[in-house]
Amino acid sequence: MVAALFFASATVLILSGCASRTGEPEPASNGERVPDTAVVVCGRDETRVLTPRVEARSDGVHFEVRNRLGADTGFAALGREGGAGGEASKGGSSELVGDVSPGGARAGCEEPPYDGIGKINYAAFEVVDRRGLYKSVGLECRGGMAVSGGAQYAPGARGVKGDLVKRARNQFSDEIRVDDVVELAGYPKLPDYRIVRVVRDGRVVATVHFLGEGDGWLQDSYEACEGF
Repeated sequence: MVAALFFASATVLILSGCASRTGEPEPASNGERVPDTAVVVCGRDETRVLTPRVEARSDGVHFEVRNRLGADTGFAALGREGGAGGEASKGGSSELVGDVSPGGARAGCEEPPYDGIGKINYAAFEVVDRRGLYKSVGLECRGGMAVSGGAQYAPGARGVKGDLVKRARNQFSDEIRVDDVVELAGYPKLPDYRIVRVVRDGRVVATVHFLGEGDGWLQDSYEACEGF
């Protein structure tokens, strides 16, 4: 199994299948073969990313984390938007998936003892998205002011089936304009997380985040430019 942790305005741990899309790296336009799994080695003195460039898949960025620290530890990867994280078992390899955005990124493991607040030694790598799978979820607010909110559910709450874009439109029906573009964003096949964005005049002005629950979706949170 592959543990997947997605970062937006909220964080959720999910499980997903670990089969490679093709099993082989794809050739870049210049003949370079870019792997679709980032291999990260966490050691006592340093973190090494053996794959300086990694191809994003439709469900996010895949990681193989090789823990050489002698104890279970936490793994984290950060991009300009989104990230990945989870637990890396000692002495073996752990597979994780996250929504690390294309471009420069960094990955590393927490120095033992693992408590979630320790030092992380990061190493740099690059996420490549030649197929244009990723759509940005970063707000571009004029004036820089934004608001956010989240939902709370009783234990056992079940997800609701239906079109997530339509649900987002309904929630912000008073704010969304006729010529706004409302669409799924981030990576299109995140297993148990979805983000809908609102684009106005080429700028992302709102995002609505949904968690997979059962056979449906629960709204998790939203972020929006003030007065959008």
